[in-house]
Amino acid sequence: MKQFYIGCVAAFISYCLIAAMIFLRGDLFHIPASLVGTAADPHTFMTAAQIHKAESLSRIHSLSFFISVPLQMGITVALFGMAVRFRNLAERVTRSGILQLGLFLLLFNLLTDVLFLPIDYLLFRIDHTYGISTETIGMFWSDHAKSFLISLLGTLVMVGIYRAVAKRSPQRWWLWLWGISIPLIVFVTFIQPVVLDPLYNKFEPLHNEQLKRQILDLAAQAHIPADQVYQVNMSERTNAINAYVSGIGGNARIVLWDTTLQKLTPEEILTVMAHEMGHYAERHIYWGLAYGIALSFVGFWLAFHAFRWMLQRFGASIGLRGERDLAALPMLLLLMMLMSFISAPLQNAFSRVIEHRADVYAMNMTGDGTAAIHAFQQIAKENLSPVTQPKLVQWFRGSHPTILERILYFENFAK
Repeated sequence: MKQFYIGCVAAFISYCLIAAMIFLRGDLFHIPASLVGTAADPHTFMTAAQIHKAESLSRIHSLSFFISVPLQMGITVALFGMAVRFRNLAERVTRSGILQLGLFLLLFNLLTDVLFLPIDYLLFRIDHTYGISTETIGMFWSDHAKSFLISLLGTLVMVGIYRAVAKRSPQRWWLWLWGISIPLIVFVTFIQPVVLDPLYNKFEPLHNEQLKRQILDLAAQAHIPADQVYQVNMSERTNAINAYVSGIGGNARIVLWDTTLQKLTPEEILTVMAHEMGHYAERHIYWGLAYGIALSFVGFWLAFHAFRWMLQRFGASIGLRGERDLAALPMLLLLMMLMSFISAPLQNAFSRVIEHRADVYAMNMTGDGTAAIHAFQQIAKENLSPVTQPKLVQWFRGSHPTILERILYFENFAK
């Protein structure tokens, strides 16, 4: 077993070195010669220093992603034995199944949070160094604590449901769990804009009354039942630009980051908001829910069979008692992490399709390609985003078309 772990560590180090050679060397952000000097060429709207910072930060984030995912999986595997100890401790402390579940999840989540925290903190410091983040260390810890508590509560609910369903239907728990997850996902989609988001930021009505009227006019054209536009104080956390329309039906919220208000012109803001409204008007949130539900059906089925195989193959050797054993939960967590990574290209491909559809909607609504081009040039500059990405990065991390692709599309409508 010792030789196995040594081999795994050696393989991971080799993988990290290869990943570093891929992402830290070479021209990863090359644009075609035919686009040099055009609106899609970053040299026409960014300084050499800004381009260097954007590309360097992108390299770091890509390298971090491709290293941290297998690292987190490896740490989860290494904690299988610790999970058995936590289960035994919970059983010694109390005979109540609910209290055992709560204590086990608290201990295990605390441990994994401490082990994974250095990655989050390192990226926080890097974003600060590059000037993309303005978040204070106090905000970092506050947000981290809130996210931990929300995650712990959600995990308690889902694991509690899983154990109850697995007891009643040992052969079909994956199907029941999938069915139960559907209303839970829809519920979270409803409550996020009005309950969860305000836990992190301050929302208030948009101060600019003229811009508010223009945005609400667009909302009326998009049949969005909104009578208010909100601005959120994101400048205390970031220099990046963003806006969104969240929620479903009468629960819809139109939100602009205050950085967007500071750094884009009204015309540019309207093209961005038209894009966000396109998601609502074309019911992309419903399509996203349907796609996610279909994908999760396959995921639950695969997890069920993979989980049983892993328990039969390795369970007894590490002290696991069966599918409902608390100590077996990290094995399910590992499978979820693996399937999330494998399915990322499919999820991102779907996301890029609906993002382009929203761009089409925005141009059909405003017809102002020039403002859209200027907006995305400014987004590239302020968000430190290269206009293009390597294919591997776009497959696994690209939820939107590249800025280059979007600018080329907007040029069809430029005045």
